[in-house]
Amino acid sequence: MNEYAAPIASLIAKSDKARQKLAPGTWQYRMLDDNLNALRIAAALMSGASAAPGRYAPDDLRVAVRAFASMIARSETAEARATPGTAQHALLRNRLAALRAAQTMIVNLLERA
Repeated sequence: MNEYAAPIASLIAKSDKARQKLAPGTWQYRMLDDNLNALRIAAALMSGASAAPGRYAPDDLRVAVRAFASMIARSETAEARATPGTAQHALLRNRLAALRAAQTMIVNLLERA
């Protein structure tokens, strides 16, 4: 999980910075807020925080799974457009691996809840 922590931390920082530029109440702000909450749950789980089923509300986990599905879909689209061998392609490949691992962790946690 350590290999996935850096891409997740990077996404948290970039998403938080982007959200600060948006007006609260807009759909973009809400989307980034959901993404940030999902990423923070994943970061906590990857850092070894308790993965006990009761730690997170099932509704929060469901929202996180949807947020990861959306982030994965957008990243797959971007990766398909990126030229293989470029830094952008490598970044997207690493990001996708981290997003998929995080989504799997959260789905597993939700199933145990």
